[in-house]
Amino acid sequence: MDEQRSHLKYFLYVRRSQDAEDRQVASLEDQCAEMQLVAKRLRLTVVDIIEESRSAKRPGRPAFNEMMARIEAGEANAILCWKLDRLARNPIDGGRVQWLLQSGIIQHIQTHAAQYRPTDNMMVMAVELGIANQYVRDLSDNVRRSLRQKAERGWNPQRCLPPGYRHNKEYKEKGGPEILSTPDLPVAKQLLEYFLAGNHSIADVDRKAKALGLRNKQGNPYSYNAIRNLLEHPMYMGSFRWRGEDGTLLLHRGNHEAILTEAQYRKIQLLLGAPRNVPLRQRHEFTFRGPLSCGECGCPITAEHKLQCICTGCKHKFSCKNALSCPQCHLEIAAMQNPTIFEKTYYHCTRTRKDYRCQQGGVEEQVLKDVVASVLRDLQISPSFYQWAKLALQTIHEEDIGEREALAKETTKKSDDLQARLDRLVVMRADSEISAEQFAAQKAKTEAELAAVDGETKQLSDRSTHWAEILDGYLTFAATAYTVFAHCNDMNVQRELVQTFGSNLVIIDKKPRITLLKPISALKNAYVLTALDLGQIEPGKAVASPWYSAEKAAAFSVLLTELRKLRTLIIESDHCFLPSYCRPVSAIPDPEVMDVIQEVAQVRALFDKLNPPTNKAA
Repeated sequence: MDEQRSHLKYFLYVRRSQDAEDRQVASLEDQCAEMQLVAKRLRLTVVDIIEESRSAKRPGRPAFNEMMARIEAGEANAILCWKLDRLARNPIDGGRVQWLLQSGIIQHIQTHAAQYRPTDNMMVMAVELGIANQYVRDLSDNVRRSLRQKAERGWNPQRCLPPGYRHNKEYKEKGGPEILSTPDLPVAKQLLEYFLAGNHSIADVDRKAKALGLRNKQGNPYSYNAIRNLLEHPMYMGSFRWRGEDGTLLLHRGNHEAILTEAQYRKIQLLLGAPRNVPLRQRHEFTFRGPLSCGECGCPITAEHKLQCICTGCKHKFSCKNALSCPQCHLEIAAMQNPTIFEKTYYHCTRTRKDYRCQQGGVEEQVLKDVVASVLRDLQISPSFYQWAKLALQTIHEEDIGEREALAKETTKKSDDLQARLDRLVVMRADSEISAEQFAAQKAKTEAELAAVDGETKQLSDRSTHWAEILDGYLTFAATAYTVFAHCNDMNVQRELVQTFGSNLVIIDKKPRITLLKPISALKNAYVLTALDLGQIEPGKAVASPWYSAEKAAAFSVLLTELRKLRTLIIESDHCFLPSYCRPVSAIPDPEVMDVIQEVAQVRALFDKLNPPTNKAA
């Protein structure tokens, strides 16, 4: 074997990738030291050592290409390396190595654990190089999947974040947000507000950043281009750019801390004079798109986001989503002194019916919000009535349990009688008292009756909790919906509140029209009829004695009657949608679960949370 290697001249090739895939591979020095020991042990002649710090997942490594050219020129005819994946991780470089070995130009490849010659089976080498290539491909897919999932969770997957943000490397072990704010974020906010004034250039912001001591990771001041990137970065308005599955650059909503509103960010982009830097294709979320329909033609309602600017020169209003200057006087937006920016959302008919030409116009989103808020305000019940209604619900639920138990006994007796009839039929048939035809007919009739009784039992079981859960949810909805809608900025919560009204929400003559469902109208009617007479409630005495006078007793009796009607409507209704925060976590199995005092405390806490002291004082 030593004689076979005596005439060979080796290039010692060591490679260390800068990518994450090879972080566990030995360093260049370690590879070189180990392979020199192998060369000494096997008495190999090494004519040159070639080192390279480049990834092998793509062709184009300078040192590798130079080595292969020198081998083809005859300077060496063998390669010494740690493993085959040091030579190639892509099919082009791998095929080049295989071809030179197969053609005899490379006569030997020696690794720390194996060797390859032209006369060997090439399949083994092809498999090892294929495994190295597949490893890179799998790793790339895993990284892309991980980054895509992070973007879907609402966190910017980009490695380099703008000043003021950093990745939380310990969130998997300790939890918390995946992106944290740094002490540079208040400085970035000062710079953005400074430029937002409209009378400062990027150079002014650059000088102010240096004066405020904003520094990069190396401790040096940021460059002029870095400051411009800071002004253009959407993370400061709570969003980030990331490519979708089709490769299109989209604007995603993030969960990190935002220091700008969307209107402020857009104004900054207009002042920069580069609105086209903002992706044209954005994911806009609209609160009322879905629950509404057109009152004239019945088509769905869609939404349109508009961004307009008033020219400071000629006072002309124009769309500035993609315009660099005023279309009338051609004054550039970047040259305008503090231009006025309007940002509104309009809802209009999709006009998808081909047999009808709809004439309805658009309506502004704020008008829709005002109407919905007005309806919810009219539905609002007082905390005291909420407590009275919970007591009435407990009373009705106790009555329902008694009725259900009586009906359950009746259905159980019917089921036992029918089962006994089946047993008697079997005995009669065994004693030849009835024919086979009679037995089959009576058996089928009895089994059908037994199945009907089982169906009644199941319906009775479902009714025992279904109506109580929904009625309880409607009470919570009426007590809290207006406050939640007025103070919560979550579009999903607001959309759920609107969907509670049902599918009978239309827009006609530029005005929304909302028709309340029968259960909601019934609850509102119960409030109008009894709230004034019931008055305040004393929680400490409410459970023991809900009425203190004949007037309150009569009002409470009316409330029971109205809630019984509401129970019937709920059982017969096809639409009982409720916002997620109004849905009980579990069913109401018995009266003990309905602890009135605890329910009242929870609602009181919700009202206090949604109405801070500043709002109450106002």
